[in-house]
Amino acid sequence: MTEPLSGRSVVITRSTEQNASLRTLLEARGARVVEVPLIAIEEPDDEGRARDEVLQRIHEFDWVLVTSTNGADRVAPFVAAAMAAGDTGSFPLLAAVGGATANSLGTTVAMVAEPARASVLAGMFPAGSGRVLLVQGNLADDELSVALTEKGWQVTRVVAYRTTHLRPTREMMLPALAADVLLLASGSAAGAWHDAFGTSAPPVVVSIGPSTTKAAERLGIPVTVTAGEQTLEALIQAAANSIGA
Repeated sequence: MTEPLSGRSVVITRSTEQNASLRTLLEARGARVVEVPLIAIEEPDDEGRARDEVLQRIHEFDWVLVTSTNGADRVAPFVAAAMAAGDTGSFPLLAAVGGATANSLGTTVAMVAEPARASVLAGMFPAGSGRVLLVQGNLADDELSVALTEKGWQVTRVVAYRTTHLRPTREMMLPALAADVLLLASGSAAGAWHDAFGTSAPPVVVSIGPSTTKAAERLGIPVTVTAGEQTLEALIQAAANSIGA
C-alpha cells in the first residue's frame, strides 16, 4: 500500500530545536520536509530570574501545574534538585497538560490532562484551599488560573519561557507556499504563519488540536483537518489521511 505522504512536500514551522523529531517522523513516511521555523523559544524578559526564584521554593506549594513541554524542560531540573536534596516531606504534587509534558518532567505526575488542553486540566482539578504554582509561557491566557482560583486555590503564575515570532527569508517563503501540506503544531505557530504569509497557505492545512484550529481560523487560515489527538504522530496521520482521501 502506497504511503500517502510519500513524495509530498510538508511544511513544519516549529522552533529549530523542536523540529528534529517531527522531521524524522515525516521522513520515515517518505515526505519531503520544508523546514520554515517561525517561532523561537527564549528566556523570559527578565532572563528567567522570577521563574528560578519561585522554583527554588517549590516545596512551598501544594501543586505545581505545567502546561507545555517547554515549561516542563525548565521545571524538571528544579524538581530533580529538590528531590536529590531530600526535600520530599512537603514536596508538591505535579500536574501536566498532556503526556508529553508529563514525560518531560522526569518524575511521577499525579494528574495528566488528556486531551492535552488547559481546559481539560481545569475540569479535572479538585476544589481546594492550598497553594498552586502555575508554570506557563508568555502567551498563555488566564483561563486555567481563573478556573483554579474559582475552585478555592491560591494561584501563583510564573512565566517560564517566551515565544517569539521569526521572519522567514524569501528563499524560505516560496517553497513553503508551493508545498502540499502545512502542519500547525500550536496556536503560536498559526499566529506566526499569519504574520509571515497572511491567509495564504498550502492546499492542505493540518492542525494539532481544537485550540490551534480555533487560533488559525480566527486569523482566516483555513484548516483542512484537526488531529484526533494532540501528538506529533496523530498530526502526521491526519495529514496522511487528508492527502489519501
